[in-house]
Amino acid sequence: MRLFKYIVLSTSMFALGACDFLEKEPYNLTPETYFNNEAELNKILTGVYSPLMQEQFYGENYPSYLVGGDDLSFYQRSTPKVAVCCATASSSTPEIMMFWRILYEGINRANTLLKNADNVPDVTSENLIRIKAEGYFLRAFYYFHLVQCWGDVPLVLEPTEDVENLAIPRTDKQIVYNQIIKDIEENAIPYLPTAAEISTPERISQTAAQGILARIYLFRAGEHYRDGKAAGQEVSTYFSKAAYWAKKVKESGLHDLVKPYSQVFIDLASDKYNSTGIRESMWEIAEAGNRINDVEYSAGKIGSVYGFGCGTDFSANEDYKSKKGMENPGYSNKSFFASLKLYNMYYSDEPNNIDRERGDWNIAPYEYLMANGKVAGREYYYPLKPSGLNEVDGMPCTQKTESQSSNKVRCIAKYRREYETILPKSKYYTPINFPVLRYSDVLLMLAEAENEVNGGPNDLARECINEVRERANLNPLPETLTDQAEFREAIKKERAMELCFEALRRWDLIRWGDFYNTMQGMGIYVNDAAWGSNYKYASAYYDVTPSYVYFPIPAWEISTNGQMEQNTGW
Repeated sequence: MRLFKYIVLSTSMFALGACDFLEKEPYNLTPETYFNNEAELNKILTGVYSPLMQEQFYGENYPSYLVGGDDLSFYQRSTPKVAVCCATASSSTPEIMMFWRILYEGINRANTLLKNADNVPDVTSENLIRIKAEGYFLRAFYYFHLVQCWGDVPLVLEPTEDVENLAIPRTDKQIVYNQIIKDIEENAIPYLPTAAEISTPERISQTAAQGILARIYLFRAGEHYRDGKAAGQEVSTYFSKAAYWAKKVKESGLHDLVKPYSQVFIDLASDKYNSTGIRESMWEIAEAGNRINDVEYSAGKIGSVYGFGCGTDFSANEDYKSKKGMENPGYSNKSFFASLKLYNMYYSDEPNNIDRERGDWNIAPYEYLMANGKVAGREYYYPLKPSGLNEVDGMPCTQKTESQSSNKVRCIAKYRREYETILPKSKYYTPINFPVLRYSDVLLMLAEAENEVNGGPNDLARECINEVRERANLNPLPETLTDQAEFREAIKKERAMELCFEALRRWDLIRWGDFYNTMQGMGIYVNDAAWGSNYKYASAYYDVTPSYVYFPIPAWEISTNGQMEQNTGW
């Protein structure tokens, strides 16, 4: 099929311009340099990581156009993009095709490494075991995304080395799940380094793999919902496994929550790694530089497409090339806004327990004031200006009136370009890393799994969710909340407030069996006056069909692979 023909050509050169995210230096491999020594083997491993940071994956498309369409956000353009996020996707959608292709490219790179690693001379056994463990994990991670998006997919465990006989049928997703779990449980976790033994969370650690495995088990536990089947006995096993692996992370003692909440994301933007010394960020995708300098070329577009900045581009202005912070907060086209539903979770649902800690960070609490073509300060929405804050970087902070702040749908602000330190700032390309797994996610997964396993919340489940709430300065859940269904709803809300805009919400809704009804129910928020009259078009973006629990198989894959069948409804 065409996909694997593309991979054959790509892998024969093995040169997508990946970067070593530890050294931030580019490299280019040719067939003559394959697998000759340990240094080159490590570069091959970096090539297996490389698809993660590309624009087709975490560098832009995946968090935004592919899975950004959920109940917590919307695409902030009245003319819809032909994409999943606007409920306008088709089998010809370019982002879907590119995502399918880059996932299989990552798999083929992992397969190539795993087949050849044992033949590399002069590699210490310890390093060889570690490199292969990372290869197994990454192959499993790519396959998990394929299963989440498409369900049954071709399962390929050997490198594709020729272009003949490549019409491969789809493999039942449960068989793919078994391979994913085997790769992580048996071939990766026992041999990966601990979080204390790696220099940055850009490389997978043992506890990060355990946390991702808990995520996989939770999603597998909810697969029956999107297939319209009753829950089988295996579902309780999957919840038990999720609890087991999440508990392993907690018991390691290697991770904790950073205070304040915003510090996690300031670190992601400013090229720092858990700067407080507390390892909350367990795995993040490396994005380096700005694609202006030759060395710093592997940046993504999270800050400009899915982040918060200024509407004015200073990148071509010589006077601004050495400026950062408020003077040059970076350009953002503000393509995605937070929904009124999320706003209410923070500020309205519990009037006596308002979540300013996370709400003021995840949803823009201010806009940049402009004067004479320059940034002149911040103008906060009422009543969000912090008490006593009158200036930042020597520029005034003012506040809109209550009537000027009646529109509650505002730009996503989790990824803020103001905190970038790589200069000069590019218009579109940003060095902001993307968080794949944080410790708060593990705590909430553990709380959820314990609630499901025990028929209601036990002490451990309460401890985990309340630890996340305490960091947000919220009251603990009441001791009287003992009902399993009520605690489940509390978990769902907490995950929304804590993990919004981290490419998780869509999959949470699907595994809970809530996706279609939740999206169809967004009309009550869009029709509210607080949504703002300029954004009513968003109602169409929530009008998904039941088929949206899967992506369509790319049309070109169907046309070139005679054994490939399309997903139902596409």
